This record gives sequence, C-alpha cells and structure tokens, in this order.
Amino acid sequence: MRLENGQAAVFLDRDGTINEEVGYMDHLEKLRLLPGAAEAIRLINASGMKTVVVTNQSGVAR
Repeated sequence: MRLENGQAAVFLDRDGTINEEVGYMDHLEKLRLLPGAAEAIRLINASGMKTVVVTNQSGVAR
C-alpha cells in the first residue's frame, strides 16, 4: 500500500502477528515480540518502506 505522500508502507496487525496475545495490553512490560518480528520490521524499514502497526484494541485510541 502507498501512503498519501506516495511512500510504500506495510501494515501489520499487532496482536498475534508481531507480538504474543496477552489480553488487554495496558503496560509496555507486557509486550512480548514473536520470534523474527523485530528483524522483519527492521528489514521492511531498511528497504525504504514504512511500517505501520494496527490494532483493534480500543484502549490504544484513548
């Protein structure tokens, strides 16, 4: 997908895709990345694309 400025971007779902599902994540200490997730994001960014992480967790919008 491309952003409004024309730059390519990869959108990744957060829970279960890049991190373990731990229920409601209300503290950063609960974040546990899945194996390979950080390296995959590094590779996406190194390729010149932006990484956008999305979630349907309602508390993030507050």
